[in-house]
Amino acid sequence: MEALISVVGTGLTLPCDVEPYGPGDSEYAAGGRLLRRAIANLGKRFAQYVVVDGGLATAPFLHTAGDLGLRIVARLKENLPELFTAAQQRFLSQPPKLVFEYGKDHVEVWDADDFDPWMALRWETVRVLFYRQHKPDGTVVQAYWLTDFPAAEVGPQSLFHMAKSRWEIENQGFNEAKNHHDLEHIRHHHANSLVIAWLVALLALTIERLYRLRYLHRGRHRVPSSAQLLLTLWLNLSRPCAADSS
Repeated sequence: MEALISVVGTGLTLPCDVEPYGPGDSEYAAGGRLLRRAIANLGKRFAQYVVVDGGLATAPFLHTAGDLGLRIVARLKENLPELFTAAQQRFLSQPPKLVFEYGKDHVEVWDADDFDPWMALRWETVRVLFYRQHKPDGTVVQAYWLTDFPAAEVGPQSLFHMAKSRWEIENQGFNEAKNHHDLEHIRHHHANSLVIAWLVALLALTIERLYRLRYLHRGRHRVPSSAQLLLTLWLNLSRPCAADSS
């Protein structure tokens, strides 16, 4: 199994790193290692927040993100039964706090920032967002999310968009890597070989995505040449060297 970290919410989703985990390990422990390495290599300004599925909504992972200076937006599911039940009981008995259009969809949002944390979590309170998304064909999609973003800093509509960026990771990260770059079909068994194969696949995905950006002329930026793209990629792949004081 592997944990994958990608940059999302910027209009261009790019995979950054991957971390394996096996028997006796866990997804949230691997995610914590991956997050610490990413911040160490790329710097604290690399990201402002982390969007994760419910499996990573654990106190150790949330504390790791907080210690690194990152806010968290995590899916809330039945694995946190007390908080999940409390949010259901409150929101389903109230009208939505906000109603807006999302493309062709009609969205209702419930939002409250005064839920009690579970015993292991050191937050003072937990903010929970619940949305109900009505599609033109009558389909209704709904989900609960938890966060430590203050309501005064991020409103419910912005928080909804952050939560929806989770699908960028799924569709432009895992799905594209598996379906177009054979990420899941690895014919190796040694741990280092697995990681190298994953990283090469992600590098190929990144190069292809940058190539498409260059030649489809997306965005308002000045279109760089192929040589400039190659130089930028090469510089960003290199690690900073310590000064030689000898």
